[in-house]
Amino acid sequence: MRNNPFLTIILLFCIEIVLYYYMDYINLISNSSAYRGALMPLFCFTVPAISVLISIFFTNIPYKKEFKYFSIFLVIVSIMVFAVLSYLGALAKAYQH
Repeated sequence: MRNNPFLTIILLFCIEIVLYYYMDYINLISNSSAYRGALMPLFCFTVPAISVLISIFFTNIPYKKEFKYFSIFLVIVSIMVFAVLSYLGALAKAYQH
């Protein structure tokens, strides 16, 4: 991680995707599940939060400036993805009724 923090973030995204598919496989986040609404912010903001924490606490990493900009980019993208997914989820619920 100290040599290239971008690899850490890419691996975290891969772990998050595998975790999402596993949770879907065991039917933890089905459409009628009460956890579905609570897990969406967790999936949207976990990796950007870890990225921001890495950029704050590790001061001697290479690519410090680029990683800081990348962390800000991830936070902005995660907020936009959360807003879009929330809107689409609300739209889907409206069409179900």
